[in-house]
Amino acid sequence: MPQPKCPTERKKADHLQLIPCGAPAGSCGGVLQDNNTYKKRQRGQQQMDFELKTYHRKRQRRRGHQQTVELPDEIVREVLIWLPVKSLARFKSVCKAWLSIISESCFIREHLQCSKLKRYWNPSSFLITPHIPLKPGDSIFAAFSTDIRFYQWSLQEDTRAAATLLYRRHFPAGEFEPVLPMAHCDGLVLLPTKTKAYVFNPATRDVLALPESNRNMRQRDICPPIGLGFDASTGKYKVARSFYRSREYNPMGIAAMGFEVFTINGEESCWRETLVDPPYPVLYSKIVTHCKGCLFYYIDKKNQRNPPQALLRFSLQDETFGVTLLLTDTYPQVEDDEVTITELGGQLCATFFCNTLQQVCIYMSGDVMDPDWNCWHIINFMNCYPIASLGSGRILLRRGSLVFCTNLKSYSIEDKLDIDDIRYLGPNEDNLGHAWEDLCWYDILPYTESLVPIIPRATLQAL
Repeated sequence: MPQPKCPTERKKADHLQLIPCGAPAGSCGGVLQDNNTYKKRQRGQQQMDFELKTYHRKRQRRRGHQQTVELPDEIVREVLIWLPVKSLARFKSVCKAWLSIISESCFIREHLQCSKLKRYWNPSSFLITPHIPLKPGDSIFAAFSTDIRFYQWSLQEDTRAAATLLYRRHFPAGEFEPVLPMAHCDGLVLLPTKTKAYVFNPATRDVLALPESNRNMRQRDICPPIGLGFDASTGKYKVARSFYRSREYNPMGIAAMGFEVFTINGEESCWRETLVDPPYPVLYSKIVTHCKGCLFYYIDKKNQRNPPQALLRFSLQDETFGVTLLLTDTYPQVEDDEVTITELGGQLCATFFCNTLQQVCIYMSGDVMDPDWNCWHIINFMNCYPIASLGSGRILLRRGSLVFCTNLKSYSIEDKLDIDDIRYLGPNEDNLGHAWEDLCWYDILPYTESLVPIIPRATLQAL
């Protein structure tokens, strides 16, 4: 009986059975040699495939690096200057090059010009600030809440029903007394109060508390009018206000007044008194208007002989005074409290309200030194005044909490909105927002966002 074969012999027998008849001697060894050669070739092919894959991956990386082309700074600048401030605040952290571009003073000026162009094309953006007295029912001369909020509001059809919180600053209780109407210039907002004054940039969330001054001898009784404007000769923004030189009030005399100026980011961080005093005292109850590098104040005509029918003009460049004549041939004659001065589309606008005829006459002048007043429009409407030009012959009029979109070409009111009906949305509120209660009044300002710094080395924070 034959013995079973070992596994090695069984494998050899299997290989021998595969050899065809008539094969020459040594064919078994050739088959084994061919099998080993095949395995070597297979291992070599795998090694070659691995090297090819590695080569392709390296080539793709090289191609990817070649396709990532760095844009020139000029092209990057042209793109960035059209972006909103909120986006630029985030893009400053992309790289050092972008941080350097966005922080340059020339870029800030170019971005401001682009923001003005965007507002010219679509003049629908406004800032709304509600003012709430601490005690319900108090007058505008009472103490107000120190929680200051700036809401951004658009007149566009799909967004006019709500205003979104842009910036909020809560000051300590009792830090300032009653607030006065705000002023806007190039994205900066001036908040005057009876005791202090503040300058905000709501877009960059910066705020500057102006230093105190001891020149006003009647500070506890009256807050003199204060204005904000731009001095093109120095590229600086200035705040100018009057002050009373005497503490005593003489109802039969003429108040002696001086003027002081504060330059934002200037060499001196204090108020400077002007070299000359104003030729006429100014009314403290009127809003100061900025137009073409000048601030315009209402003249206090009390106890004066033949006072001019004019505005007191203060030049921010050379800090001198002049007068800008108003219309003298209006019929019937109107009182100073029936005249409202605003800046409208880069021109000085004087709105006269005739209570007898119930008419509003709007006059415009491009020359603020020697004005040539042109009657722009007459509206048979109750007392109101324009706050913004909406383009295409349309303006926005305001009377109290009501605003009217008026078409001057068709002599019709296209839309009427009540500021009280707007829903005010904040980050911690639902989509319905809320309406203000016990509200005294609103500030409504045409708004142009900007990167203009108001504190030294101001930096944008990610919003």
